[in-house]
Amino acid sequence: MGRDLCPAADALVGLLGSCGQYQEPGEGARRGSGEPPHENMRAVAVNFESHKLEVKQVAEPNRLADDEVLFRVNQVGVCGTDREIAAVRLVLPPPGDPFLTIGHEALGQVIEVGRNVDALKPGDWVVPMVRRPCSGCRPCASGRPDLCATGEYVERGIVRLHGYFTDLAVDQSRYLLLVPSDLLDCAILVEPLSAVEKAIETAQRAHTAYFTFDPPRALVLGAGAIGILAALTLRERGFDVAVASLEDREHPRVRVLDAAGIRYSAVDAARSADVVIEAAGSAEALAAGARLLAHNGVLIALGAPNAATAFPFRDLIIKNQALIGSVNATAQSFEQALRDLARFDRKVLRAMIHRAGFDDFQQTLQGPLAPYPKVVHMLV
Repeated sequence: MGRDLCPAADALVGLLGSCGQYQEPGEGARRGSGEPPHENMRAVAVNFESHKLEVKQVAEPNRLADDEVLFRVNQVGVCGTDREIAAVRLVLPPPGDPFLTIGHEALGQVIEVGRNVDALKPGDWVVPMVRRPCSGCRPCASGRPDLCATGEYVERGIVRLHGYFTDLAVDQSRYLLLVPSDLLDCAILVEPLSAVEKAIETAQRAHTAYFTFDPPRALVLGAGAIGILAALTLRERGFDVAVASLEDREHPRVRVLDAAGIRYSAVDAARSADVVIEAAGSAEALAAGARLLAHNGVLIALGAPNAATAFPFRDLIIKNQALIGSVNATAQSFEQALRDLARFDRKVLRAMIHRAGFDDFQQTLQGPLAPYPKVVHMLV
């Protein structure tokens, strides 16, 4: 589906080293060399029968199609959607399975590629895209599964398809984004940033020529990872940006914003804006954003749940405002996320990330919400 600045991310030991060999390559496959094969691997999964979050031993991938890539998962990020799944509030396992391996934000290193894969090779680093298209709608057929009209899409680690909180994963190469080695310390932020990229591009298409303020103003509601990334991106696009949320001034998330030079306030002290991004996962925040929207403004909802709340619908009409929901991202949004990460202050990006071990999943997925903008599990 927002703490004292956390320290810069520790250097990833051996990050550029070669990955291990897990099985003999099939015909036409190309793979790196290293450790011997083994039959099972770890996977963090939600068991929908027992309602438990657990480590399962699952079979390793044992064969690649010509267009597929095997990669070792190095990092997995945690977001609110993962916590919803872990709490069994979102129950969409793959057909025939009583469990779902979670994790949709991932960074991995290629081990083996199918014989028709030319753009990737063993040793490359990749970030996977999340959604896979349905077989029957025009948006999916035209390369826009983020706009799927049937609802029959699948998503890794979320909807009817196992995710990446596991040792090894296989994907078609077209769903893998090659990551430059100089972005490895923050590449885990590509997936959440891709959702931001799509949302902002959508807002800019709506009423850009008639915004009220010069320079145009943007307000982000929520100081989590999505909110901070949205603020950084909007500033990169030329907006005068502020973030409003519930955290106090000394909260680690607010101190990340301070380090980035982003204005922060409580919601009731926020000023009117041309573009409002709701990134708080709150119906109340969405309604507050509508009240703070200027004439000809655009309000993008990224996380609000279904809930009853007072909403200024008449203002939406009289002020020619637009309310748009946005989910998932395009392949172009992922590519733009990589470009923007390279432009952002690396110290700020590192300060967003708190790294945890594989075995810390119970705490990060079912414990109290962490104060850090982004918790990332290191699997290697």
